[in-house]
Amino acid sequence: MIKVKLYFENSVDSDSLVNDLRGLPEPIRPVYFAEDEGKIIKANVLSDEVRFHDFRKANPTGFFLYAENKVLFDVSTRRVGYAEVTLYLTEGLPSELAVTFFRSLAEHQPVFGFGCDEEEYKHRHRYYITIGKNHIEDWIGRNLEKYVSGVYWYTLLSDGLLKQHGVKLADLSIEAVATETLGDGSLHLLKFFEKPEDWQQNAKRLDDLCERVNGVFSRRFVEAAVAGITDYLKYDEAIAHWR
Repeated sequence: MIKVKLYFENSVDSDSLVNDLRGLPEPIRPVYFAEDEGKIIKANVLSDEVRFHDFRKANPTGFFLYAENKVLFDVSTRRVGYAEVTLYLTEGLPSELAVTFFRSLAEHQPVFGFGCDEEEYKHRHRYYITIGKNHIEDWIGRNLEKYVSGVYWYTLLSDGLLKQHGVKLADLSIEAVATETLGDGSLHLLKFFEKPEDWQQNAKRLDDLCERVNGVFSRRFVEAAVAGITDYLKYDEAIAHWR
């Protein structure tokens, strides 16, 4: 499955955001709304404006949207950090629909975004370690307040985020196979390899890129920080910055 995500300032107009989602191409156009993931109620159709309005009032911080083919959107707003919209593309759909998603929401000035195979995302941000008899799993490197969280199959970068972390666009785009400017010119969509399933053969190249560009998260920083640690409390202290 392909995960496509955009981060927005919390001041984003969520009503306008949802309206633009409703204008997406048919394969990924949301039709139903839901409070719980995986539970579609056929009566909860977006075209029922009154019902959806009441639902939004009851769920101000987030909800799910579904297309007819069960393509899922996770919409999270009014939360600490950033508003987020995540699209999960099911197998069999053209992977380039990820680009359509980016272009369709560019006018809302996303701060950051990415599209990648879920396994690539885990490679970048899921960390496993065994300490004694304990098998520990952590999510790492996803805090945009601390760094650019990484590069992926597709990576959308705003001038604001690049400036915040002192990252030069040219230092990243040199490894891209294609680049595109979106919106008002302050958004940059970088494609780092052709197909999402090609991530493994490109993993080292992008890992090297993340490590050498200051202001970009690299899991190698975490590996170096916890190397040789055999005590859980020391591990927890060492990895705290990267959670």
